[in-house]
Amino acid sequence: MKPPVLLRTALLGVTLALSGAASALTLADPKVYTVPGADTSVAAFLPGGQVVVNADNGVLVLDAALKTVRSWYTLRGDVLGLSASPDGKRVAALSRDRWVVWDVASGRELRSGTPALDARVAFDARGDLLLLERGTLVRVAVATGQRTPLLGGGDLGDVAVSPDGQRLVTLTDTEVSLLKLDGGTALTSGAVLASSEVDEDWSELAATFAPDGKAAVVRLGEQTLILREGQTRATEVEGGEDLGLSGSVVFLNSAQFVYAEYGEGQLYDVQTGEAVGEALEFDAYEPLLGGPDGAVLALGRSVGRLSTADLSVPPRPRVTLPSSNTWTGAFVGGVPHAGVGEFLNLKTGVALNAGNRDNLLAAEAHSESLWTLSGLTVNVYRAGKVTRVATLDEDAEYETLHTSPDGTLAAVSGYGGAALLDSRSGKVVGTVTAAKLKVEDIHDALPTLDGRSLLLIPHEGDLLRYELASGRKTVAFKLPAGAEAYEFQQSRGGTLAVAYGSEDDDRIALIKPGAATAFKTLVFAQAVRALRFSPDGKQLAVLTGDNQNALQVYDTASGALLTRTGAFSLRTSLLAWAADGSQLLVGAGLLGQPGSATVYTVKK
Repeated sequence: MKPPVLLRTALLGVTLALSGAASALTLADPKVYTVPGADTSVAAFLPGGQVVVNADNGVLVLDAALKTVRSWYTLRGDVLGLSASPDGKRVAALSRDRWVVWDVASGRELRSGTPALDARVAFDARGDLLLLERGTLVRVAVATGQRTPLLGGGDLGDVAVSPDGQRLVTLTDTEVSLLKLDGGTALTSGAVLASSEVDEDWSELAATFAPDGKAAVVRLGEQTLILREGQTRATEVEGGEDLGLSGSVVFLNSAQFVYAEYGEGQLYDVQTGEAVGEALEFDAYEPLLGGPDGAVLALGRSVGRLSTADLSVPPRPRVTLPSSNTWTGAFVGGVPHAGVGEFLNLKTGVALNAGNRDNLLAAEAHSESLWTLSGLTVNVYRAGKVTRVATLDEDAEYETLHTSPDGTLAAVSGYGGAALLDSRSGKVVGTVTAAKLKVEDIHDALPTLDGRSLLLIPHEGDLLRYELASGRKTVAFKLPAGAEAYEFQQSRGGTLAVAYGSEDDDRIALIKPGAATAFKTLVFAQAVRALRFSPDGKQLAVLTGDNQNALQVYDTASGALLTRTGAFSLRTSLLAWAADGSQLLVGAGLLGQPGSATVYTVKK
């Protein structure tokens, strides 16, 4: 595997002058690294064998050999929709916060806007944008921005547009229809080509058009229909309730299509909707997208080309695209490691052997000890050695892991219970169940510094302290009425930081050792995604959903804000300090450029 690419080194830092005991701190010299592992979920075909795909929040144009020839990284968050104009000159993409249209040849942004919750993006035959918003299909002239309502009047639940921009499928509460766009831009009185009543329990629309655009396979969650021009009555697909929305429909030709899901599939006749032959097996478990001239694109954690001539042949070529975020990461030997389910040395690209990575659920590092929870196995990596600390029982359904500041202890938890582990003895110190605590379930657990108790976040109610030896349960922090805690950390000095959500904002309570009330409460307009104390416990780094200053560092003793920076491409929850406090890792690249993780130098 090629090593990650260091994309940029730039001097960037924000220092806030403070009065009182808190000293200034600067986050400077951000280095952005790229690792493989992007998720690709949407794509569209362009002329000349090119395709446009998403790579997390990025939008990439790939050539026939699947090499990147153009990319855009200006969307914040995952790409939810992607479309290419029929002539291939424009690309539109949609995220939760923004839609945008680009010119493919120049890379220039042509138009953008803020989407509605039900937004969909597509193009008409002339290359203007079709936008679903609040139940109405709207045409947006890309050149002028002029908006023209076309259809729906607020009643559309969903739409899908054919690749040539000449037909569309619309869904309302009671009816699904195949319509023709007259000239690709206007609806006429004879626009409805076919329609059908739908079951009341439809969830959403997935429509796949035949190569000639005159038929569409429509999946609604609990039923599958074939709408065909010239045939006013829809055809029910045999066993249509089994053609789930997570699978893929690929037309082999205008007469047959394949439904594929997780490497298995079935061939169907377009005229009758009946299954043809025995079940099929493919060498592609990812979503598939059919295109012109028998091309099929396999998406997922890699992108590959298949052929409708034989879908069982492995995709060739096949590429893994650069990720825009990392969800596992730590500093090991002073070197940042991060990846998508693994720990890659960001300077060399070499993977760290931190133990079993199958079914990796959680990981955390403190004081050069890297703990991992993989299924029922807990390992700790230190000084090049992997030690299996414990093999857990299945009853608790463990999913979370938190370690002590010195890295010797770890608490794991699941809905059914929690356990405290000690790396020095390699044993489970003690366990507790949700039933014993008399709570519905457990959301998180943290070891106390003395290793005698567990701090616990229950499904509802105040934070709890559970003493393992005596079984005594007390309130560790009393939450405000209506608040719900979701994350916590403890400093080397014993200060507890608890993140919780209220009706209007997110907050972090700073609690001194032995207290059950906060001495300082930090308020955030955007969601708090992660919090980590510095190794000496004097600073608290907080990762938020703020668009411009997502990374913020506070003084632990006073709660004063020391510095803030960072416009990241994805809303990540990976945040890690170097063992000496000199660096800070965020698991996302900076907005506007490719990148998977950003490492800051901490200057005091």
